[in-house]
Amino acid sequence: MYQIFFKALKVSFCIFLTCAFGPQAIAQDKNVVDSLVRVLKSSPSEKVVMAAKIELGWEYLNNDDVKAEEYAREGFLLAKQFGDSAKMVKAGRVRGGALKGLERAQEAIPILTEVLPIARRNIQLRDEYRKILNTLALAHTFMAEYDKALEYNFQSLVLTESEGGKGEVGRALNNIGLVYFKLHNYDAALKYFNGSLTVFNEILDTAYIPSVHLNLGLSYIHLGDFKQAKFHTSKALELCGDHCSDEIQIMGNFGHGEASYWLDDLVNANKLLNLSLSIARNTNNKRWQAENLVYLGAVAIKQKDYKGAIAALTEADSIARNSGYNQLLMDTYRHLANLYNETEDFKNAAVFQRKYITLSDTLVSQQLVKKISKIQSNYEERENIATIASKEVLIGQQRDLNIAITGIAMLAGLLLLVLQSGNRTIKRVNAKLSEAKEIIQQQNHELENKNRELDIEVDKKTVDLGRVNQSLKQVNDELDNFIYKTSHDIRGPLASLKGMCNVALMDVKDPIALEYLRKLDATAERLNSILTRLVIINQINNSKLTIENIDFSNIINDVLLLEKKKGLPPELRINTFIDPHATIESDKELVRIVLENLIDNAIKFYNDSDRVESFMNVHISSMHDDGVKVRVIDNGIGISESSPGKLFQMFSRASERSETGGIGLYITKTATEKIGGRVGLLTTPEGYTEFYVIFPKTPYPESQRLERRTGS
Repeated sequence: MYQIFFKALKVSFCIFLTCAFGPQAIAQDKNVVDSLVRVLKSSPSEKVVMAAKIELGWEYLNNDDVKAEEYAREGFLLAKQFGDSAKMVKAGRVRGGALKGLERAQEAIPILTEVLPIARRNIQLRDEYRKILNTLALAHTFMAEYDKALEYNFQSLVLTESEGGKGEVGRALNNIGLVYFKLHNYDAALKYFNGSLTVFNEILDTAYIPSVHLNLGLSYIHLGDFKQAKFHTSKALELCGDHCSDEIQIMGNFGHGEASYWLDDLVNANKLLNLSLSIARNTNNKRWQAENLVYLGAVAIKQKDYKGAIAALTEADSIARNSGYNQLLMDTYRHLANLYNETEDFKNAAVFQRKYITLSDTLVSQQLVKKISKIQSNYEERENIATIASKEVLIGQQRDLNIAITGIAMLAGLLLLVLQSGNRTIKRVNAKLSEAKEIIQQQNHELENKNRELDIEVDKKTVDLGRVNQSLKQVNDELDNFIYKTSHDIRGPLASLKGMCNVALMDVKDPIALEYLRKLDATAERLNSILTRLVIINQINNSKLTIENIDFSNIINDVLLLEKKKGLPPELRINTFIDPHATIESDKELVRIVLENLIDNAIKFYNDSDRVESFMNVHISSMHDDGVKVRVIDNGIGISESSPGKLFQMFSRASERSETGGIGLYITKTATEKIGGRVGLLTTPEGYTEFYVIFPKTPYPESQRLERRTGS
């Protein structure tokens, strides 16, 4: 059924680069190159040499990008020396294009950004200006900087609509569709791809029509509409041949493999992805090596080949980090987190889950959504103000808004019911634990009184005690499993809720509705934070200790760097005092969790009064053979809880500022006790709040930790 469809996918991924810049390579005129080389060797004029080098860079562009970059760089320096703005623009544009072709987009962006305003000011360089906009947009797309990519694409579209031909408009629309495709907003991508197809059909541009059909086919794959995908890919095959370059073969086999993966044809997916990877290795194409390795890792996870999955994803991680492909790096972290969750390696799962969340917040943050929404709104307001004002559109928008609000309200209600049910279950489990403990204590007392007289009764009670202990263990296991499953079951609806919020934020124009959606999205984000902390509690309880030397200085620096990224209050003064002799052997991740929660707690509840100079002091001192004592002192808003011990209980909140549902200090206490330490709260003579933690020199054995918890 899908033979024609899969055949078309073998050339599908050529669409993005083909439609962005035209043919994959410009035919190099050897006679022109030889003539320009002779000019370089014979001309005494530096201006003639400058022009020749720039033209050589243009001739080598997309054929030998290493030489293209070298000649363009030298020509650019000469053009800058002579103050020739037109030559500077062309040389900068050629060099930027060559660096992009060499997969060095992060180097191309500042060069293109430098020449962009020069081209914009010169009316005679409008064509160069448009090409620079397109190259910048694609470079930012590769760097996963989608707001900037979309901004440059819309600037190019506005320019081509007013000054360029329809073909340029079609390519600009296609490039905008590419950005939305990368953002996984496939409905928006379809809108712009269809617009591009309409333009190319009007001018009968047979060179690009097949590529746009393939774009539409790929989008429908991700939307799960294989009937439409088959139609567009079959249409593309009627219009284009089968002669493909190495890069197109890489992309085509990858696309075919991706489709097989989503159809659960894992054997065929593995074969096609490995074929694409082999060609990418032979041509040293780093980006497509990483793309294939990510999906090969995903295929291996589905096949339960965890060793192969780790090998593929580790290599993908290395390539993506070294090349700056942030989107691929985020996908790699997500698959690694899923892999370690499936293998019940919860410690590594937490590490990669945290990396994924951090990078995801950076790349697809609420701020990015706002920027993209603003960029899109600015363009649509410019082009469609008359349509937006019509009653029919207003009615349609109101209807869509009502549907979205109704759906979001239903999801929010469902989430609330699930959380209430979870809280009731936890209370029931705690009651059972208390009841079991009382029964054990009563039976132990009876056994002590009757030990000499009733041997048979002792044996009977011993059997009963064993059963109760087994029941207690089972209840504990069920509690851990409940927390883990509940957190993961809720995360799916929560992700859908946030996704609907993000879509609504881009589409809805009503200011009141937007305010509601932002508040709902913020609430969902706080719930996501609570769920993540519940998973961390489960992982702490089930993790095995990894003992190593603890460097408190590095950990504190890492925690403060993370807090700076999250945003520190400018008026808060932070001081650290670390004893160089304060060394212990413990589990580094658990120590980090303790310090991170205490420091984050002090920052969160800082005193924001203008009359107070807010501070936070971190003291880490050696206790010689007894371990290390950590003190976090602040002059924040203080603790209103009358019984400080309750602050370390789950869901106990010290202030209305708490956004984690009262879990942070419970995590601190759980992690501290896991490594044999203890945590407490007191008020200093000056009236400041002090949290202290005592870490032992080495973690206590499991038996000693149990004795410390039971008080025996």
